[in-house]
Amino acid sequence: MNMGIYYTYQHENAWKVALERGYLQGAPQFAMFNDEGFEFFEPAYDWMVEQYEQRIGISLNGNYPVWCLDEFPDLSTDGHIGQGNKGVVLTVELPDDQVLASEISFWDFVPYNSTFCDTAEAFDHREDIDPAYTRKSWEKIFDRKWCEEMAVNRSIEAPDYQYVIHRIELHQVRAVMPFQNLNDSWLDRIRGFGWRLGYRLGLKKSIPFHWQGNCHFKEIS
Repeated sequence: MNMGIYYTYQHENAWKVALERGYLQGAPQFAMFNDEGFEFFEPAYDWMVEQYEQRIGISLNGNYPVWCLDEFPDLSTDGHIGQGNKGVVLTVELPDDQVLASEISFWDFVPYNSTFCDTAEAFDHREDIDPAYTRKSWEKIFDRKWCEEMAVNRSIEAPDYQYVIHRIELHQVRAVMPFQNLNDSWLDRIRGFGWRLGYRLGLKKSIPFHWQGNCHFKEIS
């Protein structure tokens, strides 16, 4: 079985729940669409659930997938858990055949209900496109060959991918880095600079994690 290393942002409370039950899953109460101004993301999340179940063949049983990256995130700015909130970045090792990849920038077409148009003429008449065609066009974000071709057309080095999985077992967690989400204040900008510098110098490191089935939650300071 091929395995890969991934990274996932999580709310402090989501991590606390995971420690209690032995696995992490995408519970609706921690989803991004609960944040003010992002309610329109919920149908897009539902579509991703549908795609994961069809393409990977694993049911999410009414939950949402866990979202991951293939590079350690920059915590000097936004940690995607809401300004001022506490959270963790988990380093996880996952089976590749249970992970569904999609291109990040093209993913934005889904929540905004936009269509991938193959021709300029289709783009000019996109308001007349059948909604079923629009939904079908979103599936291009899973096509690595198409994404690579589009990267050339857009004059960028390479596509940037995100990943989802039905859940993460705690024995798959390799390390944990606590953090507090920053905002745009001058003080948090200074803190962000300090985080970047500390990370580059190796002073900011994830804490190795070994699941023994008896971990107790420690408050993030």
